[in-house]
Amino acid sequence: MIYVFVALLLIATPHVSKRFNLPGLNIIYRWFRWVFCAALIANILEIFLLSTRPFFVHFVTGLGVYFIIETGYNWVAIKALSGSDLPLFPRYTANKDGDGWPANPQTIKIKEWIRDKSFVHLESFKAELYAGVYLRTSIYQNSETKTRLQILFVPKARGETEPSYILTNVNKEGVSIITDNYSMPYGGFYPDTWNHVRNPLKGSLGKLKQLHDQRLNNNTTEIVPLGDDPLEDLLEQQRTLEELNIKKGFLFPRREQNDKGKITQEGRYRLWKEMWRLAYLGRPLL
Repeated sequence: MIYVFVALLLIATPHVSKRFNLPGLNIIYRWFRWVFCAALIANILEIFLLSTRPFFVHFVTGLGVYFIIETGYNWVAIKALSGSDLPLFPRYTANKDGDGWPANPQTIKIKEWIRDKSFVHLESFKAELYAGVYLRTSIYQNSETKTRLQILFVPKARGETEPSYILTNVNKEGVSIITDNYSMPYGGFYPDTWNHVRNPLKGSLGKLKQLHDQRLNNNTTEIVPLGDDPLEDLLEQQRTLEELNIKKGFLFPRREQNDKGKITQEGRYRLWKEMWRLAYLGRPLL
């Protein structure tokens, strides 16, 4: 009976996390799921007399079995990503279709926050990931603090989207101070001129902005305005990241990708590590 109750609790936890915007609950959920599956395996071994060793030994074995199965699944997913047509650095174009924002209560609250903080809309863009599925983004800027806000709407299952936020400032030395809460694994490298902090546990745009402001307060160099063309800035970032990750050995050169896939073996290992860290620690590989 207790296993049924725990299973129902595990099913409900992700929905509660999404409903109340509590990404930390997902971390607890994954650890709890790991322990639950290990205990279930241990009980099965005892109930069906498959082993006479102590429960603790069965439990540790269950932890190991779950880790191996999940790792295998993640490696298959990474291999599929590497060989797929899904662009790792999407090419954005201007979004003139008026569908930049999904219509739901969460986005209404985000828009209210943006208006209250005097952010002004600059442009909206989209990039096709595969047939009929788009990554959409809207760019805002607060002229007073010279802060640019990028809101990404990442497509999920059943036509849903998940918003992520990127806050950017540039100082006089050309260093980009970037704070985001993007929860998708990246695994690659960032330019030396990027002072980048990723915190997926900051589900609220307000809390992420507080973190970004703290980082700006610690910056001793004058903050300067960003470029006037948000699309060109965005495309330049994508080009820079792709070239850097080819140079660093995370990606194969384009001429080799048809035969070998996009991501090198070292890159796949880095991506797997980041997947695990994000899932169980809420921390990226930086």
